[in-house]
Amino acid sequence: MKKESFVNFILVAAMIACSNGSEKIEETMTPEAEKAVQSIFDNSAVKGSASKEEHRVVINEILESDSYSYVKVNEGEDEYWIATIKGSYTLDESYTYSNGLYKTDYFSTEFNRSFDRIYLVSNLKPVNSAKPAASSVNELVDIEPKSPISAADYEREGSVKIKDLIANAEKYANKQIQITAKVVKVNSAIMNRNWLHLKDGSFDDFDLVATTQEGIPSGDIVTIRGMLVLNRDFGAGYSYDLIVENAILVP
Repeated sequence: MKKESFVNFILVAAMIACSNGSEKIEETMTPEAEKAVQSIFDNSAVKGSASKEEHRVVINEILESDSYSYVKVNEGEDEYWIATIKGSYTLDESYTYSNGLYKTDYFSTEFNRSFDRIYLVSNLKPVNSAKPAASSVNELVDIEPKSPISAADYEREGSVKIKDLIANAEKYANKQIQITAKVVKVNSAIMNRNWLHLKDGSFDDFDLVATTQEGIPSGDIVTIRGMLVLNRDFGAGYSYDLIVENAILVP
């Protein structure tokens, strides 16, 4: 796996993140673009979007899977499905969302069926509430550094810089690696694991994710050790070119 492929992936994800409104995803997209689309359930995919357009919908049907809620909604005279992070949703109640990715003939492995029209939405919240309906189930916390992260702040013997990890991914693949970095975001209790987003100042355009059973809060500077895995697909939209799995804290 070459460094250039990761850079191309980052550029595709950035273009999606900066798009306005609900984007229709063409079926002829490249594999790299498809992977970026599937990251919608990670709020980093829509963070920084310039769109302020708000959609108001009423739920008239709910299907629950292990990790996600599929809700059939009406928006005025229009009727379609939304897939979002599993939460507490109520029939005949009104909800809003501001970002979504549109798919046609979307196949759900959870229900073994296709949805003719569906939006993948990361934040579906009740009307007149600033809190997402799913926040009690899957906590997402962002830490915005007050100043740029400096690579020199994360020097530790035995730790690999994220930039070097990306540039030499095949060298480190399927091996235990150590990283010292800042946890800038956490997705908790999804698929029976916590998902850490890490930055160490060496290549902060890349969102390195590590899975762990450890309870590590956002904002902590940590040293972790785990196995680097390439081309990992967990299903349900969690697909990664590169990820650190089963990470543990190093004292």
